[in-house]
Amino acid sequence: MWHGDFHTHTTFSDGISSMERMVHAAISAGLSSVGFTDHSYTPFDTRYCMPEDRIPEYLAEIRRLRDAYRGRIEIYAGLEWDGGTDLPQRDSFDYLIGDCHYVPTPAGPRSVDHEKQEQKDAIDRFFGGDAVAYSAAYYDGYLAKTRLHRPDVLGHFDLPVKFGFVDEDSPKYRKAALTALLACLEITPFLEINTGAVARGLRDRPYPADFLLKEALAHGARPVLCSDAHRPEHLGFGFREAEQRLASVGFHTLWGLCAGRWQEFPITGK
Repeated sequence: MWHGDFHTHTTFSDGISSMERMVHAAISAGLSSVGFTDHSYTPFDTRYCMPEDRIPEYLAEIRRLRDAYRGRIEIYAGLEWDGGTDLPQRDSFDYLIGDCHYVPTPAGPRSVDHEKQEQKDAIDRFFGGDAVAYSAAYYDGYLAKTRLHRPDVLGHFDLPVKFGFVDEDSPKYRKAALTALLACLEITPFLEINTGAVARGLRDRPYPADFLLKEALAHGARPVLCSDAHRPEHLGFGFREAEQRLASVGFHTLWGLCAGRWQEFPITGK
């Protein structure tokens, strides 16, 4: 059975391991493909992004590993692009995961997922304690960045729910999330199924939520399994369960890079 993992992090940004160690772990996990997607540069918050001047080194290391492990695993050059800066060397990457890690506030962007208290403080200070209004502002930003940069894959779409402050059953919340998702899917059909928060014990199911997946299915979304691994042992984490969940919603296939192009594969849950 083919399996790839297309959202991974290394010491080039906020991962704990080198690229080569991650390649070894991907091979040990039985993956057919792995894509590196370290965080793009965000000048307003440099806590976990890759400096712009390291991009040539980043791409060179991927090329080296691709040659060194040819025939054992396919290796792709990706980037988790937050849209904080332009990307003049876009053609150097095989694909871009479009993400939004920040919500706009009068005091500047505030991280949505870095720390629980940081999110709570932003909700209270700038949104009067209204987590749904906070989420709506996030989705507006996500959609704006998607329209501007047109990434290849929509990454961990419903990130504001990570720490449990948002009522996912709220009609206002669901309307904001669905409106943004359907507009984003008109730009790219590739939708990340992200198991990272499950691996880190923060959630009991991947992003996005089932109500979003059901609408995504109806609008032709193409699911891409991703672990968002920041450590070797999380590569491919929870993929079997994620496939079963996709199947229960009604998906029959998933998508991934194979032989240099996006291809469709049957969901087996195995």
